[in-house]
Amino acid sequence: MKKNPREKNNGFTLVELLVVVAIIGLLSMMVVISMRNIKAKARDAERVSEMNSIATVLNLYHNDYNLYPIFDGYITGIDDFSVALEATSYITNVPIDPLEMDSSGCGSLTGYHYYYQSADGKDYVLGYCQETNSMQGRAQGENYLSP
Repeated sequence: MKKNPREKNNGFTLVELLVVVAIIGLLSMMVVISMRNIKAKARDAERVSEMNSIATVLNLYHNDYNLYPIFDGYITGIDDFSVALEATSYITNVPIDPLEMDSSGCGSLTGYHYYYQSADGKDYVLGYCQETNSMQGRAQGENYLSP
């Protein structure tokens, strides 16, 4: 039986379908990759904001007690450092790292750190890890904040 030349083929060929599926797959992969990067940048912005909040509270603490808390270690929210800051009523909950784990390129730096620099509690260092280099003035990896 011969087809009438006026009849149209109403379907797609297998090659056309494969091309469309490949394009959709490529686009969805690009979206997933870009979303992962966006989440890392959002966590980095949160880290910088939280470090600035902790530094502000530390300055208020210093104004009241004429020294910074004497503590060396990770900020976990239930450590002596956090308890001391929360007792001042300047902050209700001391923030902890959004992932609370080692971020890429930071080696042993895990979460947020606080170290007093001198035995008399007159200086400190806050340490944290940035996942990306998206924040101006902050590099990917280890970053530190001090008065």
